[in-house]
Amino acid sequence: MTDLTLYFCPRTRSFHALWMLEEIGEPYDLRVVNIRDDIQSEAYGAVNPMRKVPALEVDGELITESPAICAWLADRFPGKGLAPAVDAPGRGSYLRWLFFAGSAMEPAFIDKAMSRETPRQTAGWGDLATVKASLVRALDGQEYLVGDQFTAADLMVGSTLNFMMNFKLLERAEPFAAYVDRLVARPAFKRAMARETELAG
Repeated sequence: MTDLTLYFCPRTRSFHALWMLEEIGEPYDLRVVNIRDDIQSEAYGAVNPMRKVPALEVDGELITESPAICAWLADRFPGKGLAPAVDAPGRGSYLRWLFFAGSAMEPAFIDKAMSRETPRQTAGWGDLATVKASLVRALDGQEYLVGDQFTAADLMVGSTLNFMMNFKLLERAEPFAAYVDRLVARPAFKRAMARETELAG
């Protein structure tokens, strides 16, 4: 059996990994780290020098970055159906959207939150308008990003959209509202949210 340990802090990006572990449905240990506390953050630096969460320890090997954790879990447990097989149609699109959340969506929304404009020609994410237009096009007439099945890419993108809507950085408009509502209705999301709420006190 694979030994899975998640380093987690409530109300942070580590929710991606917590949700993913609930989707996988395999046993895991949860180590809560308050990265907002200087002393705890300093101690956690021995695990992850970046002092960021999530971090997933797998049989002594550390995996950081939410998309990497989700990709590893989806491939390690293929029977859960959370990623197309390496040689299956849609694999490329799946990888595209899996990494789109962190590499394009998040920095574009941070620009908005900080009331700043990164020059489009120097930003790998372009700008917020282009990010949103790309997602609208991808979701046009589709329930999920890749084919007709929920994948880890939906988890990453949907979780990010949900966060942005909750913090009023994105309006609850279609197709985003229905897409997010569909995802947060999943039992695994509800379990992860209940656990986070309990841990947040």
